[in-house]
Amino acid sequence: MIRITQEADYAVRICCILARCQKTVGASEIAREACVTQKFALKILRKLAGCGIVSSYKGAFGGYRLDRNADDLNVLEIIEAIEGPLKISKCLDCDHECTKNPVKDDCKMHHAFMRINDILTENFKMITVGKLNDRSISVDDLTGYMKNTE
Repeated sequence: MIRITQEADYAVRICCILARCQKTVGASEIAREACVTQKFALKILRKLAGCGIVSSYKGAFGGYRLDRNADDLNVLEIIEAIEGPLKISKCLDCDHECTKNPVKDDCKMHHAFMRINDILTENFKMITVGKLNDRSISVDDLTGYMKNTE
């Protein structure tokens, strides 16, 4: 089964929390709001900070703040900040050598996986933190932003 990890899922949720707050928020408050442990929230926040998605501030009024405009920050960027480049199959990695068909250009399955990966990537790009936080956008509307990249 291919799935987004729990860490990436919570990273998206944390970015939505920070976008709604529009201020510096402490790790304990973020953890409480996201329903995760503070240790797990801090692990995610470190990765997001390392990719320039959030900034961290020290001191009595320290915490974390979203560094990006919610309407410009898409789900793909957040997932890739946590997981690295999106690949639905190991055969899409450049250094993977397939035992079934060593010539990837001749492999129908490799091309199918590439196409599916491209569609998934483009659809994740279409969904922004701003859209996820916008209560006027329904789930049907949100998925309507997605497209098949034919």
